[in-house]
Amino acid sequence: MNRRYFMAALAGTWAVASPAADVIPAHLVGVWATKSSVMRGAALFEGMALYLGADGRGAVVGGPPPIGVQIAAVFNQASNQLTFEMIEGRKVVGRGSLDYDPATQSIVSKDNKPQVLYRRFNELSDETRKFLGL
Repeated sequence: MNRRYFMAALAGTWAVASPAADVIPAHLVGVWATKSSVMRGAALFEGMALYLGADGRGAVVGGPPPIGVQIAAVFNQASNQLTFEMIEGRKVVGRGSLDYDPATQSIVSKDNKPQVLYRRFNELSDETRKFLGL
């Protein structure tokens, strides 16, 4: 992965204040990716990954080449739905939602190309946060 290219894509994209309290439950915090995603540690090289912190800050990354957007997310436990805003600079550039399936312990994207993500790491490390510019 060309780290400089990836970082350039994310540089300066997190400017929206996130909530002070944890908004994402512990069972959803971490790094999620499709089964076919190629990763080295927490870094995505190919496929799709969701990086999610307890504070709701995170990123959605796809590739190759790995390109991502930072997100501000909240989780609705009643509906098992994760909703998020995509942030670039100081602007919200999009909105999305993902469904958590407790039976399969997966996160499902139901857009035009449905994806199923499985938890690869149960935390979002400080190193990964820094790499993503969070």
